[in-house]
Amino acid sequence: MKAQELLKKAREKGVAIGAFNVGNLETFKAITQAAKNLHSPVLIEASPGEAGFMGFKQLVYLARAYEDQIQLPIILNLDHGESVESILEAIKAGFDYVHYDGSKFSYEENLENASIVVEEAHKKEIMVEGEIDHIEGSSADHTKENTKMYSKPELFTNPQKAKEFVEKTGVDVFASFIGNLHGIYADVIHLNLDKLKEICTALPHTYLSLHGGSGVYDDDVKHAIKMGIVKVNVNSELRVAFKMTLQEEIGKTTEIAPYKYMKRPIEEVQKVVETKMKLFGSPELLK
Repeated sequence: MKAQELLKKAREKGVAIGAFNVGNLETFKAITQAAKNLHSPVLIEASPGEAGFMGFKQLVYLARAYEDQIQLPIILNLDHGESVESILEAIKAGFDYVHYDGSKFSYEENLENASIVVEEAHKKEIMVEGEIDHIEGSSADHTKENTKMYSKPELFTNPQKAKEFVEKTGVDVFASFIGNLHGIYADVIHLNLDKLKEICTALPHTYLSLHGGSGVYDDDVKHAIKMGIVKVNVNSELRVAFKMTLQEEIGKTTEIAPYKYMKRPIEEVQKVVETKMKLFGSPELLK
């Protein structure tokens, strides 16, 4: 089942597919075990940094191997590829989906690069996601930051500009900034659902993606999905679960064989993934 088919079905059913980042084999195992347990399709993604660490081609081999093992759809995505070169590398390696993030460039350069990516990706029936607004945050600890500095309406995605971007580039999926942030914060993050409604109206035929799914108020996520979000990205919560549990396990054992103290970190990441899959409703996609 291709990404296009899954996103189409997600829109029809009013659910979303979870997009979970991987930076090591253990996280890959946790995500696929969660998918198997809930009989859910899954989108597994890697940032350029994660893909550089894991290997572009190696990620493709892993995705196909686990897909064969669990007999469920796995969509592999390059997340936040900021250069055309990294996107083309992912396409060549065999990724199913690519996200070009040109938000750090001028609007004109973003348009030009996204158009190149779309042209190349569509030759191989690969879906392309794009964005025009930089979604703040990172993989670092943001718990001491005030999230209100990012909640100013003027920073949010302009629906008409989003419409123009989609029309000029032909991207299949659009990622909006509506108060969502990358990373973990002390405050629960709320989405501007009124702004999302405007974006949905401006882009009635474009699939919509929500980044920064870690730490967003669950009810806001549910409402966003009902309004039209079909893909929700989650990364930081997986990393925190993995790191904290691994530190606990290493701190209480004299064992030096990694596979012996990796069991609990995998289990804890799996729990997070299963919770998110249930929240997003992705198991409904195969019913």
